[in-house]
Amino acid sequence: MKLFATDLDGTLLNRDSQISPENAAAIHKAQQEGLKVTIATGRVYSDVLTISSEGGINTPVIGSNGATIHDANGERLFHLPLERETAASVMQWLEDHHCYYEASTQQGIYAPIGSHEAMLAEMDRILGSSPGEDIERLIRAVKKHYDKKDYHRVNSHQEIPSEAFIYNIMAFSLDPAQLQQGREYFASRSDVAMVVSSEHNFEMQHPDVSKGNALTKLAAHLNISMEDTAAIGDNFNDVSMLKMAGLGIAMGNAEPEIKALAKAVSLTNVEHGVAHAIHCVLEGKPVSQPETVIEGGQ
Repeated sequence: MKLFATDLDGTLLNRDSQISPENAAAIHKAQQEGLKVTIATGRVYSDVLTISSEGGINTPVIGSNGATIHDANGERLFHLPLERETAASVMQWLEDHHCYYEASTQQGIYAPIGSHEAMLAEMDRILGSSPGEDIERLIRAVKKHYDKKDYHRVNSHQEIPSEAFIYNIMAFSLDPAQLQQGREYFASRSDVAMVVSSEHNFEMQHPDVSKGNALTKLAAHLNISMEDTAAIGDNFNDVSMLKMAGLGIAMGNAEPEIKALAKAVSLTNVEHGVAHAIHCVLEGKPVSQPETVIEGGQ
């Protein structure tokens, strides 16, 4: 293997949305031994830079589910934004249906004020009626996300600057019926690709954008055959790269469908599953779960 691609949330990041020292050390070892590592995530590039810096790593970045590729020096190698009219129609539908969304651009993230406030109120309501560690962790992560410096609140999508490239539109809801309605509607449209990256979201991007396509482009840029690539992830937006990589690895905490299509299964994200997979690849051993595994993940 010559190139190893890792998803972020639920994969490289632990429950506190951090890169563990174990995962960081494994990435450093891989790089020292000539195995190139790239992050492949639905997050916007600027967000990944912050997370990588805090975790002490530096890699190429496939961002916005494959809509952007940057090398380790920050040079943009590729991008494919949504057509502006298409993006506007997506955001208008979400606004009309009172669904919270975020538009990821090279200038940061844009989100409507009204649905932002409604989302915070809904989170507080759920926390009061159904307290629990997982719910509390989710709400802390979302509220921390709202405080980022590149997070811009607007009254509507019409206020997003015309020069902004809209790479990805992520819709988020705690209402199962609203989630189902949005997923079914956008899955039926041919002018966008709809992917799911967590229990509470769905995302729209250019029809030709996927992590798998971006990994193919990055591998070609590095003169690496796809047969010599490995990819690891936990959710449905990882499917394309897991199928297209020479070795597709599911996290121990991955959705059952993801484990079923992967060629191997690693440990969970709280057990440093990325580090485990990297060490197996470096040692030429099959990636597998030890017999004693801690339950849980994400």
